[in-house]
Amino acid sequence: MAAALIFAVVVTAVAVVTGLVDYVPESTVPVTDWVLSPRVVLLIAVFVLAVVVIGVRLLYLQYKDAIADQWDQLSIWAQATIAGAVCGLLVATGLGIATLVGVVSPVSVLAGSLIAWPVATVLTLRQRREPDPDDSPSALRSVLIRTGYAQVKHLQTRTLAGIVGFVGAVLASVGIRALVSWLPWFDGTLTQLQTVVLAAVLWLIATVLVYNRYESTISDRTDLRIVAVSRLESRDGRELMIKNTGITPVELTQAKIRDTKHDLYQFDVGVTLEPGERCSFELPATFLLESNEAAMELPLGYTLKQGGEHPIVYTRTGDQFVLQGSSDALDRDSVRAGTRSTIGIGAEPTPQE
Repeated sequence: MAAALIFAVVVTAVAVVTGLVDYVPESTVPVTDWVLSPRVVLLIAVFVLAVVVIGVRLLYLQYKDAIADQWDQLSIWAQATIAGAVCGLLVATGLGIATLVGVVSPVSVLAGSLIAWPVATVLTLRQRREPDPDDSPSALRSVLIRTGYAQVKHLQTRTLAGIVGFVGAVLASVGIRALVSWLPWFDGTLTQLQTVVLAAVLWLIATVLVYNRYESTISDRTDLRIVAVSRLESRDGRELMIKNTGITPVELTQAKIRDTKHDLYQFDVGVTLEPGERCSFELPATFLLESNEAAMELPLGYTLKQGGEHPIVYTRTGDQFVLQGSSDALDRDSVRAGTRSTIGIGAEPTPQE
């Protein structure tokens, strides 16, 4: 209930600030003849909708295992039909609420549900017939990968958390200021200085929450391992050979590698490393493979770690591979079996967080 109320208040505040609340008509309560203002109508409608969604979500979490078992036993056609019916019911509910406040006519409830049902059924059927869902990432994940967000989330965790926290703090402070000016028991509004102070406090809180969220989702994969390291004869540097010991291909296009000094390098070209295959990387002389325990002492007994135990590869899709293995291995002919390609490092070290 509390979460639904908070969500309804925030949505109403945003609607007041943007002027969208003007599109919500007044409503009269039956029998009592009470006239509800557009703000109250929007607040009640969003609250009721949020309560329904949260209630359904809680019920699903409680019985999700039983629901999943029953769902998997159904045919693809039955699953698509049920999904289409649920979508049509949701559309009818939304249009029904709009009808009660006088936005649309009652006929649109039936028309909208009849259109949404077959459309959702066809879309669900097409999705269920995909040969491999992993080969077709969701639209949101595709955007996160193309924009580099999935990769930067691991590379610049603190920086990105600060940016996301700042955006959230600005939106939240503007919404709170609008809410304070809208509530009848508050006289006046927040000053600009108060709004700035509020945004600063929210920025700190949001940054910590986002950073903790990022840290909780980071997992170190060990599918890539170092199998050989050799010195380059013609120039300074070393050649690092790695092997995919996992069971799935690893896409290294636009991947980045970070040494144990936290210096970052960009690969010149991309390659997909199949299971069991090897590839070689030419590393500059400044690239550190050995474990680095360097740290900076901070007040109150804290330390800021400035080095790592192993080099790390960050793929474009956001996977993080820890390159474990012997850093002083010799390059022998026996380790050259399998597919091998040489990839250079084409960028200078990038300062890290």
